[in-house]
Amino acid sequence: MIVEVEATSSIRLYADYTFQDCCDLDSVSNGESTIYVGTCETLGGYCVAGKKVALWNFELPLFPENAVLLSASFDGRHNAGSTQVYYRGEWASDSSLGYSQAMNAWNSSDFVGTASSNGGYFSAPLNIDLLGGQFTDNYLILTGYQGSGLSFYNSGTLAPKLRFVVDIPDDTYAGDVNDDDIVDTNDVLHVIGNWNNPYNVNDIMMVLEHWDSNCESPGACCLPDGTCESTDTAGCEYAGGTWNGPGTYCSFVDCPEYGACCWEDYTCTVMLSDACKAAGGNFRGQDSDCDTTNCTIAEYNDECQDAMPVNNGTISVSTLKATTSADLYTDATCTGTYLGQMNADIWFSYESTCNGTLTVSTCDTVTFDTDLVVYEGTCDEMTQIACNGDSTCTGYTSFLETPITSGNSYLIRLGGWDANSAGTGTLLIECASSD
Repeated sequence: MIVEVEATSSIRLYADYTFQDCCDLDSVSNGESTIYVGTCETLGGYCVAGKKVALWNFELPLFPENAVLLSASFDGRHNAGSTQVYYRGEWASDSSLGYSQAMNAWNSSDFVGTASSNGGYFSAPLNIDLLGGQFTDNYLILTGYQGSGLSFYNSGTLAPKLRFVVDIPDDTYAGDVNDDDIVDTNDVLHVIGNWNNPYNVNDIMMVLEHWDSNCESPGACCLPDGTCESTDTAGCEYAGGTWNGPGTYCSFVDCPEYGACCWEDYTCTVMLSDACKAAGGNFRGQDSDCDTTNCTIAEYNDECQDAMPVNNGTISVSTLKATTSADLYTDATCTGTYLGQMNADIWFSYESTCNGTLTVSTCDTVTFDTDLVVYEGTCDEMTQIACNGDSTCTGYTSFLETPITSGNSYLIRLGGWDANSAGTGTLLIECASSD
């Protein structure tokens, strides 16, 4: 099993440019899409470049008690080719990452290491291990540094990640010595047929103790309230949940989100996101509730029917709580630009103000790898006319241009390249007249 974990937060710890102060790490900056690091430089006693380091805080996953960690690495990308990266690791008990936590991780790290790079991609092996399915602590703060200077990419699919390769052995149910998922006469015969190689009287007693047991391995059950528990088929059915099969784990199963669902008559029901969408409702996000949700306002533009009306200009966007729409799209109008999964997409409706060219862009203005699709028409009858996955902008952000006609209706769809691509930023919409 391979598990990848994104950082819960990131900061740049740096020295300001105060006289004789450029080597003292005394300031922080949060949420940068690229984080520049480097050493301090002085000229004639004056600071010309302050020292800078990058830090990320990762929440570590929980594994079954019998899990074996085969490898762990700190992976990411920077803009300095094959330059070696230095890192430091510090265990943490929570997601906090302010100045004090950063200084502690920098000055009192639990382990250090280096990572070689290939074309800017780096992968640093981490000397950590599992004990009973858990790491030393719940969080891990990692510091990235290079004295000669470089920029770490910190958004979308380029953001640093922890990568774990884990083996989770299948434990044979006690008494099921022939691994056929039931304890019966066949197990007795199997023990007798292999007596002293390796079985003995204790194995006979174990078979009898668990006689007629059903040995189905437990699995992750998604419950009606959006939570998850480990149980078997019967237990999940009794709880009214959806079972994900034997050997699955709640840590790795994407159960439907649970929150407020708005209906056409502006009423509200708290329910699972998939049930809401299947019934034609508008899901308003994980952990939302009807007490604070105003269903008369289509402010959560998660689906086409709730597209937010927009005009020319720049608008703020966030896909952090959005779900992925089922509406069709294709890369036929933007081949070669790596159009992705349209993950966690949001929608905008646009009434053309000119005969000319419509520009839609997230170029260098968002924190994640974006997909853009433009349709002509309405949600009931729309035709895709343009799209873009990766443009020439940084961070795999998007840029497209397409001819439009004054007075016509268009839909703009903004999503992420893969299941890990969601974030915030701004969207540019412009119409250049050809008249």
